[in-house]
Amino acid sequence: MDPRNGLKTDRRRRRPAFSCVSCRRSKIRCDRNLPCSACVRSKRKTCVFEPIPRQSDVTSAGVSPLHPTDSSRKSNNADTAGSPLPSGSTHRHYGDGPHDDHSSLSLNGSTPVDSNSSHSHGSSFDVGSLLERIEELERRLEESTGRIPGPRSRARAEPSGPETIATYPSYFTGDFYTMRKSVISKTRYFGQSHWMNQVGNFKPLLEVLDQQYQEKTSEAIAVINRTKSLARSIKTSRNPELSFKFGIDIPPREIADDLVDAYLRTLEPMFRVLHLPSFRTEYEDFWQAPDSADLFFVIQLQLVMAIGSTIHDENFTMRKAAIKWVYEAQCWLISPVPKTRLTLRGLQVMLLLALAQQTATVSHDLVWITVGQLMRTAIYMGLHRDPEKLPKMNRFRSEMRRRLWNTILELALQTSADSGGPPLIHLEGYDTCAPGNYDDDQLTDDDGSGTINPPDKFTEMTVALALRSSFSARLAIIRSLNEIGVRNTYDDTIRLHSQLSTAYKSLSQNLQQFASGNRKPTEFQRRFLDFLVRRYFLALHLPYFGPAINEPAYAFSRKLVVEMSAKLYSTVFPSAALKPRPLRPPTHDLGQASADSDDFSRYSTCAGGLFRSTLSQSAMAIGLELQGQLREDDCLGLPSPRTDLLNIFRDSVGWVYRRILAGETNVKCYLLHAGLLGQIEGLMNGLQGADLEDNIIKIGTEAIREGFELLKQQVGPEPDDNTTETNVQLNFDPMIAMDEDWGYDTTLQKQNSLFEFTSIESVFGTMGPDVMAPDFSQWQ
Repeated sequence: MDPRNGLKTDRRRRRPAFSCVSCRRSKIRCDRNLPCSACVRSKRKTCVFEPIPRQSDVTSAGVSPLHPTDSSRKSNNADTAGSPLPSGSTHRHYGDGPHDDHSSLSLNGSTPVDSNSSHSHGSSFDVGSLLERIEELERRLEESTGRIPGPRSRARAEPSGPETIATYPSYFTGDFYTMRKSVISKTRYFGQSHWMNQVGNFKPLLEVLDQQYQEKTSEAIAVINRTKSLARSIKTSRNPELSFKFGIDIPPREIADDLVDAYLRTLEPMFRVLHLPSFRTEYEDFWQAPDSADLFFVIQLQLVMAIGSTIHDENFTMRKAAIKWVYEAQCWLISPVPKTRLTLRGLQVMLLLALAQQTATVSHDLVWITVGQLMRTAIYMGLHRDPEKLPKMNRFRSEMRRRLWNTILELALQTSADSGGPPLIHLEGYDTCAPGNYDDDQLTDDDGSGTINPPDKFTEMTVALALRSSFSARLAIIRSLNEIGVRNTYDDTIRLHSQLSTAYKSLSQNLQQFASGNRKPTEFQRRFLDFLVRRYFLALHLPYFGPAINEPAYAFSRKLVVEMSAKLYSTVFPSAALKPRPLRPPTHDLGQASADSDDFSRYSTCAGGLFRSTLSQSAMAIGLELQGQLREDDCLGLPSPRTDLLNIFRDSVGWVYRRILAGETNVKCYLLHAGLLGQIEGLMNGLQGADLEDNIIKIGTEAIREGFELLKQQVGPEPDDNTTETNVQLNFDPMIAMDEDWGYDTTLQKQNSLFEFTSIESVFGTMGPDVMAPDFSQWQ
């Protein structure tokens, strides 16, 4: 007989506590309401109830408390793995609603709230829960120390059994599929940070648009099809006639100077690529003898000008030239003898190309693939090893290698957030140190190491180093969102938020010390740095934003998403919250600079990539919040939302209009922003049901007409209406590959989809971080 079976446990049975904590401490009667009457009379801010302990499995017959059965372990795993609530949360606070719905499937494959799992740690004698807690602590220790998880940890992170897949059928979007932390559309797999995860939050609006598509004779659909033909003509006119005669389209010196200066004062201090003294010397030599210039420098110069041309004027009039310069760089990279490009100058060209693709909007939703090739090229050249551990080299080469590797890491992380792909960066995979705090003129060919500047001295590397200080915290967030082997509960979300908050506070304090000095960060650098870091707060909490509309447990995420979205938008357009631009600027003002016209706002209006995606995601999150506020307002009169949020969203409609004026061919983004505004204004006016739908259709149709008229200004003569089709895959996105076939793919006919959703901005004009986690299961 096992001596353990003869052990006698003398445990006193504990009666469950039904009174709130305050009443039990005061030893007064509690009416068990939430909040209870005693707390209301005492004006206590919180009324807290401890959860009722769950019946422990260890009392089952024939099972020792020290040896739980496999079934009990699996039960505990099922309870704790599916809930994003903090695993250590054991209190229910005033304002938290009951968690009754356990059937809805969120985008990450788990229910937003599970009442069973929220009490899984109620009993201190539940051995299964204790083991789960130990495993959780082990996992966190592995992450904090940077160790590679062992087989046991890997197996624990992988969900058992087949994934639950939900289908979203829509005429407007085409079929796509959602599963744990991901979405699949056609041939692409999008992680949680991709914008497509937001789509389900706008179900009412999409249903109205789907209804319009089914009515083939609707005016909106007819205008959309005509817009498709216009967009096709515009894209064709922008296709450059390629040749391998590089450098024949350099503009005059005055314009070239402006374009080069625009890049050097904006993106170069943030993403260090060039050695400025060397570049300026070669630039002067180029104008002395253009025909004898080095080919490496010619390609570099063209890419620098392509980036600078984005903010040359309000309407990106040099878009066609910028696209051609990007294409020439791509042709140069795929030309024969690739080994000759395995140099630092070759890496500089590849980095500039990755930036130019985003600013010139050339296949910018595929830059993550380009950066992957760039990273592997750098590793092949040994940039992932610190120069101190390689054969001796001078200070110039050592620091340039560190700078380029630092920029590669940053672009890999940024494009991972934009594309929804895993970052494929592991801290144990490289040992290259951060660049030194040197000015560029301090980097010489001397063999000596030189004296590095102290951190409190502002140099040309200060801003880039400040961004680097938050890299590990931002990397952890994107890994938690996009890597399939990383479990992410709401407790983990709060922990990651705290880590990034600490890093952001340290970064801000570091730069504030230079505010009164002669050398200090420019306004663009301060705003862009804020923008780059804050977007990760937004990405981290967006998966809980949709559920938070109905679930108070995520009130913190809802509040943070709303406030962070407002700050992100106001960072780009400071006056938007107080004085939004008109939805449709007067004709005589179309070519004039706006009140907020500066380098940053021009990037957001003319460029693609993170400049547009983050801003559009912020605007759509604010639009969803405005809807929620209006539906939650139970006043006797007409509901009213926050004025600043309403102003920002109205300004975003004008911003999208400006983007079309600046050469954007995607009218769908304007349609959805205008349609959502129509829905919000309809709710403000008390419209419901069919009246609300009619208002959405009316405003959406007007937006399509306006977009069509703007495109007509770009293309010239109107195409023949007989060439349009009524049931086509409408994809007029200038950001996708320019050589994409516009012919109708018959394999997609069964989807009857009006819009192509695989391109980055085909719906919201976004790519990034979209990361909301709506419930799609009810749409099956």
